[in-house]
Amino acid sequence: MASSRAYAIVLGVALAASVTSLRNGFVADDVPVIQEDQRIHSLRGLPALASAPYWGRDYRSKLYRPATTVMFALDWKLGGGRPIAFHATNVALNLVVVGLVLALASRVLTPGGALVASLWFAVQPVHVEAVAGAVGLAELLAAAGYLGALLAYLVDGEAEDAGWRASAGRAWLALAVLVCAAVAYGAKEHAITLPAILFLADAWQARAAGQRVRDRFRRHIVLWLGVVALAIGYVAARAQVLGAGFSGGAVAPGMEGHSALGRVLIMAPAVLVWLRWLVWPVHLSAAYLPNAFRPIARFGLAQLAGVCTVAALAAAAWTARRRVPGVTAGIVFGAIAASVTANVMLPTGVLLAERLAYLPSVGAALVAGALWELLPARRFTWAVTATVLGLLAFRTLGRIPVWRDGQRFLAALTRDAPDSYRTRWALGSEAFEHGAFGTGERQMMAAISIYPGDATLVQVLGERYLEAGLFAPAARYLSASYRLDTLSTGAAARGVFAFLKDSQPDSAAALGMAALRRSPEDAALLVLTGEAQLAAGRPREALALARRLVFVAPGNWVYQQIAGHAAARSGRCEEAQAHLERARALAPGERGPSEALRHLDGGSDCSLAR
Repeated sequence: MASSRAYAIVLGVALAASVTSLRNGFVADDVPVIQEDQRIHSLRGLPALASAPYWGRDYRSKLYRPATTVMFALDWKLGGGRPIAFHATNVALNLVVVGLVLALASRVLTPGGALVASLWFAVQPVHVEAVAGAVGLAELLAAAGYLGALLAYLVDGEAEDAGWRASAGRAWLALAVLVCAAVAYGAKEHAITLPAILFLADAWQARAAGQRVRDRFRRHIVLWLGVVALAIGYVAARAQVLGAGFSGGAVAPGMEGHSALGRVLIMAPAVLVWLRWLVWPVHLSAAYLPNAFRPIARFGLAQLAGVCTVAALAAAAWTARRRVPGVTAGIVFGAIAASVTANVMLPTGVLLAERLAYLPSVGAALVAGALWELLPARRFTWAVTATVLGLLAFRTLGRIPVWRDGQRFLAALTRDAPDSYRTRWALGSEAFEHGAFGTGERQMMAAISIYPGDATLVQVLGERYLEAGLFAPAARYLSASYRLDTLSTGAAARGVFAFLKDSQPDSAAALGMAALRRSPEDAALLVLTGEAQLAAGRPREALALARRLVFVAPGNWVYQQIAGHAAARSGRCEEAQAHLERARALAPGERGPSEALRHLDGGSDCSLAR
């Protein structure tokens, strides 16, 4: 086991390598996920966050991370909405993970190898995105739960070897495994691989003790099944909240419509990118989207190199299993931890991102420590080791300010990923913010030409046209955005509005009715589509929508008034009078319902409205 001195050294280095991130603000995804999401700005809705999607309503098909969402709410309350609370949590969690890496490495490597492995992990530049960005909490919390469950599982096995057949201590260890597993699942999806890692942990301990794996695993079968049951429960809850399968309907740019073989061909070159991150982290970027990384689903030299690299790693793991078992353990851990984010088993919403390497790089740290143990025990070995670690730390400290503010982040995107459609999108957004409409339009059009499949990007450009009063292109882009993502009711509602402003009521009604088939109780869609039906001369269809509207929210006087007008236009004066009287009762101080009722009393409004 590692000494207290080793923990002090490793944690001190990890703190020094991450503490400057406390100066960072809210950047990139931090803004919509934290700064603009009203759900996490109060603890009153804390219980509901456990069954809420990670993103807001327009992104509800994408992610479900209840532990992360709840933690965001707690951080918001703790810091009063200031970024420092979120970054302090990330720094603290990173220290926890680094300590857990040292504890794990101590069970696989010699004390010197474990120290080097954990120091390598502590200063690894590829971790900066996870630590320096507030939304990186998902990676850190998942890693802490994942490693915590693994270590508690290993300690429980050691306790049984020591003769603790049944004790309160082992009960607490079992509880720790289950709690940590639940936290990991609730933090991020890739933690679902935990049962596989726990099975391999039994295999590792069985090998070390000269036991059969089957006998060793049988001792843990109840606890292991408990972890599996939690995983099944998480997947079921996720499906219930998102109304979709495990991938949640979110597919990474360039992955749409591809089979498993196609995804393998696309992701094979990504293996080389991952290795470059870990071995030679000189060029790093906050964006690996088309065309910074080109998703190509055909066999070529890049695909051949990726497949050969995977084969070489598998061969290395097999060859080293007896002489250098730490290499085998590290390769296997990294492969399993990265299996979900690799987009091979199923498509996810991210093609490539440095933050995804946080947990899998624990395996790389074990490999680094195991290989270090093979070096000669000489004075210059430690000197070279310190130099390499120092260079990695220097790269890490230089990269943290990229997430300081929006301007620095945009400058880094432009420098590191000029060919990414996300960079063009960001440049366009900045131009619009500064009133340069022409420049913003050109940049966003360039982004769409690089990757036309991002519904949010298309919607953003449509909304810019809408703000400028250019209703025809606004309607075109907003309706196109909805066709790309039929769960985006916001794009549909704004598209209906744009069609109405452009005097195209039939197109507005058609878009609204299509969206209502997916979201039949969306109030904004009901109101706008009802207006479109009236404008198109279909008052009965408008009345049907208005009735649904007041059924959804019977206590809203505005909706009652809308229903009254629709009924009047349909010639149903008695129904119109009932709705308007209800509106006046709900809002006695408002003049609208009373004025409408005076017209109805004479009967002329019904006849004139036809």
